[in-house]
Amino acid sequence: MPEITYKIYHKIEQIGRKSWEAAFGDQAEGYLFYKAVEDSHLAGFTFNYLEFCQDAHPVVIAPLFCADFNLDIAAEGFLARAIKFIRIFIPRFLICKTIFCGSPFSECGTLGVKDDALSDPSLKRALLQAIESHAEKSRAQMIIFKDFLRDDTERLDDLKRSGFIELDSFPAVGVDLNFGSFEEYLQSLGSATRKNLRKKLKTAFAQGGIEVRLAEDISPHVDEITRLYENAYQAGSTKFEKLTAEFFLQVNKQLSSQARFFLYYVHGKLAAFNLCLVHKNILIDKFIGFDYAVSNRYNLYFVSWAHNIKWCLEHSINAYYPGQTDYEPKIRLGGKLIPLYVYLKHRQPVSNFMLRLLALFLKPDNFDQKIRG
Repeated sequence: MPEITYKIYHKIEQIGRKSWEAAFGDQAEGYLFYKAVEDSHLAGFTFNYLEFCQDAHPVVIAPLFCADFNLDIAAEGFLARAIKFIRIFIPRFLICKTIFCGSPFSECGTLGVKDDALSDPSLKRALLQAIESHAEKSRAQMIIFKDFLRDDTERLDDLKRSGFIELDSFPAVGVDLNFGSFEEYLQSLGSATRKNLRKKLKTAFAQGGIEVRLAEDISPHVDEITRLYENAYQAGSTKFEKLTAEFFLQVNKQLSSQARFFLYYVHGKLAAFNLCLVHKNILIDKFIGFDYAVSNRYNLYFVSWAHNIKWCLEHSINAYYPGQTDYEPKIRLGGKLIPLYVYLKHRQPVSNFMLRLLALFLKPDNFDQKIRG
């Protein structure tokens, strides 16, 4: 029986790019993406990496991060107001220090697995024991395997026998772009949506003097980009991470061959930005920011959507992933939901039982009818 050992690293460079890619393969959000996130030194996040070996040969890498998690992340309306009131007296009510498996920013969770190593039950047990030990040393109350695709959850179903709760997460969105032109894409939409989008684009370009620039070096613009991002962050109903100027600079530096910073100018003034990652035949829309006083007037959300579709078609990219949340316009514009799943567990049995009850109310489809379908 092979000997199973593991190490926990505090920096991704301790693993090295070659070993990382041997486990994960060629991914859009790969070694350099994780390095850029780590090197951003984001407040409230600590990153670690578990590397497992069988007979001294690396076979599994699990990216981990530690952060506070608000169990009410999807709560709205009366429930959100009630929780906010309780936090006047109990500031950390429904806030748990948590060890996550995955990345705070990736489209979906992933484990680096070489040669289907996790088909070995003993290695699965060792992985879970190592994560639980790390959670205990970190004084984390919860463990979450974050945003895994259904195909990947086959590796994780054993977690339910260890007390983990499987839940639907906020789904991703994908747009298939098997079109020969932007006009062909428009014809795939419903007639009302097509007419509305045409009108929005015509008005925006006629009245706004809109210019879209691709920035190779964002350092002259990073303060404006960060300000625009913070506008979108504050306007969002769900908040987890909060990015900084350093994050955008690191992405620009580490992922220069993949990152696309699209800057939207209205009458010569920067009014929106969109950070995307390109990988082979896909474009991933990561972050966007607006000057809302301008963007609402000139429909810059729809301008950016149309620009990205056109850019994909011009560069032979046939899949566009515009990210989680804000589902209504994305579905109307041709997006399809991609289910994602989380596994979570509170380390205290009584609290884990209560978590099972709470999970019935805090599912994403309780708060967005478009997810419910």
